[in-house]
Amino acid sequence: MNNGKELAAVMIRQGATMLHSPTVWLPDELVAAWEFKQTYGSEASFIAGGTLLQTNWVKNHAFPPHLISLAGIKALHGVGKELVHGETVIRIGASTTLQACRKESLLVQQAPLLEEAIRTIAAPAIRNRATVGGNVGGRFGDIIPALLAMDASLALFDGTDTRLVALSDWIKDSEPDRDSILVYVTIPEKSSARKEAYFYRKIGYRDAFSPSIVTISGYCYVNEEKKIEEIRLAVSGGTTQPQRLIKSEQKLISSCLTTEKKAIAFQSITAEFAAATDSFTTAEYKKTVAANLIISELMRLAG
Repeated sequence: MNNGKELAAVMIRQGATMLHSPTVWLPDELVAAWEFKQTYGSEASFIAGGTLLQTNWVKNHAFPPHLISLAGIKALHGVGKELVHGETVIRIGASTTLQACRKESLLVQQAPLLEEAIRTIAAPAIRNRATVGGNVGGRFGDIIPALLAMDASLALFDGTDTRLVALSDWIKDSEPDRDSILVYVTIPEKSSARKEAYFYRKIGYRDAFSPSIVTISGYCYVNEEKKIEEIRLAVSGGTTQPQRLIKSEQKLISSCLTTEKKAIAFQSITAEFAAATDSFTTAEYKKTVAANLIISELMRLAG
């Protein structure tokens, strides 16, 4: 095994039961981390900030026998610009903490929508540990709708190569490659030549740590004729996985938000949004809330 260190497992007493804590592996290179996962398979899990695993542990979910820490891999850290396929993008390392993103001047200027999404997540103590990779990799993270609205892509390492995949495609995959390592997230550089508008709304409960009812996010460019020239819409909430509303976007392209078009958009959003009923709210309620919020935001942006 290359470039890896092991933290020996210890015994924990809980009531009358003796529990083994997991073995923690500390690779310092991507290849080493990937090899650990191949060795231990389903008995191993990648970990960065550890907040998701901690939450699951509180819910009495067992820790895997092996944890592969990604914290020491330099390739997963940092924020900056780089050229990808001829276009300048903002690169956010997967191990960058959520709080660090809020303080990063480049992201404040280029991706204020991301800061808005992060602001709504848990408490500062959690944001200081939780990472971009962990929030995205869990597939239900609150920053995913914002990243979908910004047309983000993911760089995934498969043991040999790092490939770039559109987040909107990756999130639709019902059986993602759990062995791949999320290296960084890319966001296209914001255009200064035209007025682009974004929105993010999270509707939750009084209890800050309960799941949100609905989260919406979007990007919209309205031309001088008040027609929607470009649009991206994303939605999630509670036990509902984030998704792009591609069909609804297509119905809104090249149109003004007339009364008739708003009715069509409402019907399209409620039909396309694959919401799930949970212990808090019904799927139909989530669909209605999401559609109303999105149309309200689009009307505001369209003037």
